[in-house]
Amino acid sequence: MKRKLTNNFAQEISEKTYEWFALQRSKRIPISGPILREYALKMAAELGDTSGFKASNGWLERFKSRYNIQFRIISGEAASVNNETVDDWTSRLPVILENYDAQNVYNCDETGLFFKLMPDRTFVIKQDDCRGGKRAKDRYTVLLCTNWTGSHKLKPLVIGRSARARCFKGLNLKALPVTWCSNKTSWMNAFLFTRWLNEFDKMMQKHNRKIILFLDNAPVHPTDVKLTNINLKFFPANTTSKSQPLDQGIIRCFKVHYRKQLVQYLIANADSANSADDINITALDAVWWIDAAWKALTETTIQNTFQAACFITPSSLLSTPSTATSNSQDAAPEDTSLIELNKILKHVSIGGATMCANDFVNIDDDIPAFNIWSDGAEKILLADGFSNEDVDPDENKTVEEPPSLSEAVKMLRRLRLLTTTSHPELHSFVLQFQSKLIDIYLDGSNLKQKTIQEYFQRI
Repeated sequence: MKRKLTNNFAQEISEKTYEWFALQRSKRIPISGPILREYALKMAAELGDTSGFKASNGWLERFKSRYNIQFRIISGEAASVNNETVDDWTSRLPVILENYDAQNVYNCDETGLFFKLMPDRTFVIKQDDCRGGKRAKDRYTVLLCTNWTGSHKLKPLVIGRSARARCFKGLNLKALPVTWCSNKTSWMNAFLFTRWLNEFDKMMQKHNRKIILFLDNAPVHPTDVKLTNINLKFFPANTTSKSQPLDQGIIRCFKVHYRKQLVQYLIANADSANSADDINITALDAVWWIDAAWKALTETTIQNTFQAACFITPSSLLSTPSTATSNSQDAAPEDTSLIELNKILKHVSIGGATMCANDFVNIDDDIPAFNIWSDGAEKILLADGFSNEDVDPDENKTVEEPPSLSEAVKMLRRLRLLTTTSHPELHSFVLQFQSKLIDIYLDGSNLKQKTIQEYFQRI
């Protein structure tokens, strides 16, 4: 019994230490082995340790193995940034912003997203995986754009491989919560970006607004686009890891929320599947998860990322100045979501192993959003930007047919029974949904008038 209690106590220390570790890494704070051991000892003391717990080297190795933690030198774009260039940009930024209110200051950026990626810790993505093969078919490019106050988040632009996936059958693509585009490689290109910019400019003309849009100097971002209401301002080369607001946590937070939706879907469908391959994730699923993840980002989070990128202006220009927080608190919404995702991942095992939330979110950080190779692929992109002939082979899988309205009403009866007997906290939501669904059912143009007796089945 004593050994069991000791093991439970050590497990509690490990879990709390890992939650703290994931929180610090989400802030990009480097954590070494000695720091982890020190924190574990601190947690043991706070929990009233009487077992003589020692955060030994052996404990650290077991901890690293359990949570798949690898200590390595942090490198990447941030390491190549010229701090003098960043300082010069920061000093010039107030002058650039002086004629714009915060609500008229925007930032946009693309990110690659493996939209059906399973939380498999043996899965490693290389840049070449984006050029072709099975993995490339599971990748979308997502363009996100928001203003400084977070009061205006544009519909995400999503680039897939298929112009009209089978799961889109019967749908009005313009009614989707994202702007859907396609090409054979699902990369951003100058044609698609220019088209998006022109639509954005028309939107600003309609609202009689003059805005400034900050963006990186990627080759797919033309500098000679003629716009009337948008002033394009490009970040200096190799500075976006520090100067671009979306790189200060917005994209990462978006992916945390997206992957939480995906894992919840995996768990919900696990009982009816024999393996992970049996769980079908469609383009429509991804579209709704992208929309939900983007909407989950709060104005506070967005404002804080702009501040982290040194976008400083009098607080009176912010729509909700009281929500701005200090740097020590600016990652709090993401921290909470990351911890929640990590708890959910404990219920998912691929090949007998689980993947930590931090690794799951970061796994496609470094994949390109446009063609970085000189292999002629860009010519293909420009040729078929909106080709309707693009067909995703995976879309040949059987697609589940949606229920009719009358079938959906019957399903709701079962849900109502569930909430009444087991989950009363969900009952009000089911009743709201039932009311809306029945309204649509009764308003159907093909619905014939019935007598009251016809609504009941004969025994």
